[in-house]
Amino acid sequence: MLTAVEPQILVLLVVLILLGAIINGLVAMGFALLAVNIVSIALGSRDAVIVASILTPVTSGLQLYWNRSLAHTWVRLRTLLIGALVGTAAGALLLVYLPTWLISIGLGLFTLQFVWDSLHRDRPQMAAGRERRLAPFAGFVSGMTNGSLGASGPVVGSFLLAIGLRGKEFIFAISLVFFFQGVIRDSVFLANGQYTGPLVLTSLALLVPALIGQQIGLKLRGHLDPKMFQRILLIVLGVSSLNLLVKGLGGGIAAARAAGLFG
Repeated sequence: MLTAVEPQILVLLVVLILLGAIINGLVAMGFALLAVNIVSIALGSRDAVIVASILTPVTSGLQLYWNRSLAHTWVRLRTLLIGALVGTAAGALLLVYLPTWLISIGLGLFTLQFVWDSLHRDRPQMAAGRERRLAPFAGFVSGMTNGSLGASGPVVGSFLLAIGLRGKEFIFAISLVFFFQGVIRDSVFLANGQYTGPLVLTSLALLVPALIGQQIGLKLRGHLDPKMFQRILLIVLGVSSLNLLVKGLGGGIAAARAAGLFG
């Protein structure tokens, strides 16, 4: 468990979180995955999810406030949110008890899925009947990944795009799901004693560049092409996912050797 963060590491994290938040301001998603991947390089996967868990409800909550004129959209998301409630609570408990190396592998694979899905988004809109049937399942799966891996954008983002939400409606809807999942996840972490002093202080230190970067991204949204920044996001996430997979597989091999599985 983390006891301290070296100053030079903290400076690096601040710079990278600032860049990630700018991307979030531009494209309205990806911050949680990016933040977890960035922080995990320095602190490990489990601590990274815990640190990011304090950041993401704030950034998504601000997106909700800025797009509050579309609050009526929540009615369409009711069953999705019910599934997310159950899934997030279950996923957060998995994080508490799973080994760090397994979390690293899961997060690496999950991030690769996000990159792959982002490159293959053009699909016909989902029929209303199928939307009603799949919403609770999509909410549950996205909640599981949010609670255990720290992010749910690939799952919930794909679902919202599939049901035809675009523009500000998409931003409000995905921010609502992120915020809701964040509150549930943080409550489980708090109840299970996962928030230590150093982790909370690290998260609060990173909150400042996260908010500044998000504001910069929002101001740039109408002037720059978000697709360019999305490509940067995918490159960073792709490299980060490979790093996580290597670290996770290395940790898994070490654990297997310690257990005597390799003789």
